[in-house]
Amino acid sequence: MSTKCFPGLPLFDSAKYFNLISRHDVFPDQSPAVEDFVVGLDVEGALDDYRYTKEFLTSYSKKSQDTYDKFRGDAERLLLWAWLIKKRSIVDLRRRDLEEYTDFVAKPDPHWQSDNTARRFLSVNGIREPNENWRPFRSAGAGKGRLNTKSWQGLFSNLSVFFNYLMAEDYAPGNHIPIVKKNCPYLRQETGINTARRLSELQWEYLLSAAKSMADADPQHERTLFVVATLKSLKLRISELSERPSWLPVMSHFHRDHEGNWWFRTFGKGAKERDVSISNEYLEFLRRYRQYRGLTPLPSKDSAEPVVESRVKNRGIGSRQLRNIVECALNEGCHSLIKDGFTVEATELRAATTHWLRHTGASMEVAAGRDLSHVQADLGHGSIRTTDELYVDSDNMERASSAKSQEV
Repeated sequence: MSTKCFPGLPLFDSAKYFNLISRHDVFPDQSPAVEDFVVGLDVEGALDDYRYTKEFLTSYSKKSQDTYDKFRGDAERLLLWAWLIKKRSIVDLRRRDLEEYTDFVAKPDPHWQSDNTARRFLSVNGIREPNENWRPFRSAGAGKGRLNTKSWQGLFSNLSVFFNYLMAEDYAPGNHIPIVKKNCPYLRQETGINTARRLSELQWEYLLSAAKSMADADPQHERTLFVVATLKSLKLRISELSERPSWLPVMSHFHRDHEGNWWFRTFGKGAKERDVSISNEYLEFLRRYRQYRGLTPLPSKDSAEPVVESRVKNRGIGSRQLRNIVECALNEGCHSLIKDGFTVEATELRAATTHWLRHTGASMEVAAGRDLSHVQADLGHGSIRTTDELYVDSDNMERASSAKSQEV
């Protein structure tokens, strides 16, 4: 990839720092480079673009970190593209411009891509400096940056909400996103069988074994083993194990009822708390991790320690750090599979993400005969139909079964 510098820089920091900005201030005091960049652009309306986008993100930053992150990413990329490539304000973009933008998203300029996900800003002497290694798009991973249908739908949904907000504020004259979405050649109507992305029994066995070997060789990887086991066994979303502005998972969230059953209370999607049931086998991983941290074998109702502790004592870790921890274990699992001759399985495992562990845990429980309604409750699905479609797909299984007996 070319080493030519990317002409822009990140515009909005993580929710933690973004929420420190006064509602009455346009730019963050701790990031003077952002103000210098926006004010220095030779684009009429750039300052207003930034101000309205900042106000838009402010309205979503308090809901959840994931909600803030998804709107920030799509709004930020569009702003940079409009300013740096089209040399105009986002409110001056017309349908053809936005169609051109979808072409750019489908195949970004190499200078706008990075092989790895990098932090937007780094703290340097009390200042949040833009990370020169950050890029708006990531080129690494399965598909080399290509979006799937779900990702395209998310992009159009986020941008439509963005433009509707700008219209409501009498800033944008209209919203062209719906017609751009309708004519988008990259968005395909998928009617095939929807199968959840998950690990096979073999892949999970190798991943868990790799995490155990890492922990045995280096005690610092006890955290790696615990994170992998927790995401899969408790079927958690990455956000449910990470520290967020409104949530810090602590050890007292593991609790025992009067019958001796263990549960984990989490704060999930839709701002809903739920209790996840815990297996006896998983408790051994909890005990092992707590022993490594010098804690009692099992937590009590007064245990205030973060569930996953950062290198800084009594602090949790964010979703990015959790993903990096899991990716490290996935890489080791891939190496072990390749060493034993399972090259196809290793290639599939290389494409896995942290969310696959949630799907894997649920799928294996369903396959083992656990009641679907119990799995649904642990996952936090509002409807058992959602759980069935993702992990069982009864209708298609019956269709496949009835087809097997048909003659040629």
